[in-house]
Amino acid sequence: MERRNFNNGLGAVGLASLLTSVAGPALAAKMLIYGNAGNIDSASNKFAAKWLDLVKKRTNGELNFDIKAGTIGGGKDVLDGTALGTVHIYNGAYTGLREFDVFYAPYFARDSDHARKIANGLLYDKLNAAVQKRYSGLRYLSVARAGPWKLFTKEKLSSFDDLKGMKIRAPEIEGVIAGLKQVGAKPTVIPFNELYGALQQGVVDGMATLGNLMISQKFYEVTNYCYQNDWGIGLDKQMINVNAWDGMSKEQQSILVDTFNELEPQDFFRATADAESTNFAKWREINGADSTPMLDASAAQRTLKPAIKDLTDDIFGAGTYDKIQSA
Repeated sequence: MERRNFNNGLGAVGLASLLTSVAGPALAAKMLIYGNAGNIDSASNKFAAKWLDLVKKRTNGELNFDIKAGTIGGGKDVLDGTALGTVHIYNGAYTGLREFDVFYAPYFARDSDHARKIANGLLYDKLNAAVQKRYSGLRYLSVARAGPWKLFTKEKLSSFDDLKGMKIRAPEIEGVIAGLKQVGAKPTVIPFNELYGALQQGVVDGMATLGNLMISQKFYEVTNYCYQNDWGIGLDKQMINVNAWDGMSKEQQSILVDTFNELEPQDFFRATADAESTNFAKWREINGADSTPMLDASAAQRTLKPAIKDLTDDIFGAGTYDKIQSA
């Protein structure tokens, strides 16, 4: 995304009390809290550590960061905290916005590259406007391609038809819920930080979540099968508290965003994509050679398309789904 997308409209806004400035172009050093619901070993948080450490160096220590990984609640808690200012930078799947939720609908986008093209190009202005309207305390920065979502179950599916009647965990993301309903499953909303326990206790029969978390979150301990089929595209949204943003110099703002965009293709997206085969191999090593099936998706795609098209056009306007598919 070009820098001008982030610097438009940066008028003179009062600085937050937690971000102390000094007269002139130099700003006092700041400690910003970065929050994410996953644990410190997740791909998102490993990337964040690299990104924010480089930002610290490039700002000569003017920006410092405290990474809170899996310690301050689920995605909604972290995002709400960012809007309020108790957290300064949010990274995660949850936004509470239909405009982002639809990206998680199975087969909405062809792949992660296509999803990023849509989010940072075709639909960027509408996404940014939606964030500003819903959360006056937030600014939308960008997306990181977290890779595809996957389905996990305790009992083996022979086809997607077997999902009918099964209680499958979903996050509070409309696209995931809509997709599961369309194939006959019973989506059960459970926050990410409560997911492992819910699976362990048998509250649900399986789950939909980001595939790259399968090993780092030890989901192999509470489910037996992870399906290689993509089930929606994971995009980690980067949001920042407005006062924290306005408390930076324009140079600091540019360094924060430009460093993110510089590193994302190789250090996040490529690293995540390359890790998928390793993760699946590890899963098979633990749960057996037949524990990562690839199901025939053709029937599921035909079943899902009408619902996903209607959802997309309802959110963004008639004809949007067709524009996305031709992008």
